[in-house]
Amino acid sequence: MLLIAVTATLALPLLALQGLRDALTARNADVLAPLVDADRLRTSLAARIRARYVQGPDQRVPIEPIVERLLTPAGLIAAICDGGALTVDGRVPTGCDIHGSLSDLRFESASRFSAALNRDGAVAATVVMDRSGLHWRLVDLVLPPAAYDQFKDSVLN
Repeated sequence: MLLIAVTATLALPLLALQGLRDALTARNADVLAPLVDADRLRTSLAARIRARYVQGPDQRVPIEPIVERLLTPAGLIAAICDGGALTVDGRVPTGCDIHGSLSDLRFESASRFSAALNRDGAVAATVVMDRSGLHWRLVDLVLPPAAYDQFKDSVLN
């Protein structure tokens, strides 16, 4: 019984991570939506973006429009797959070749893990997923600074 519990503890997060990667790679919003806890992701992204732009010349950056654009399926795909690049009409312009494996997983508890998703040899995003029952959902997203700037520019222009 203990072996089953340990196996499930490792296997389910890997399956969730693979599902997230597959949804992003396929650019499939219908598959991506149930993998995201939109309310918790909105809260964490707003705090992260606010912290990025609270000082300096960008302190008047409108936070909520950036968060709302980022929370769309196209926005999440653009942020993770393309470093934040969106076309003018909101479509994602390029392919998505991200990688994440067991060595990229960092367990914070039995119900929370983070994973670095890599693109072209660099971290494209760090995803944080929490368990709800047997399902895992995206609750936080750490992006490179340039990705936040891309979203800011797409909102302001």
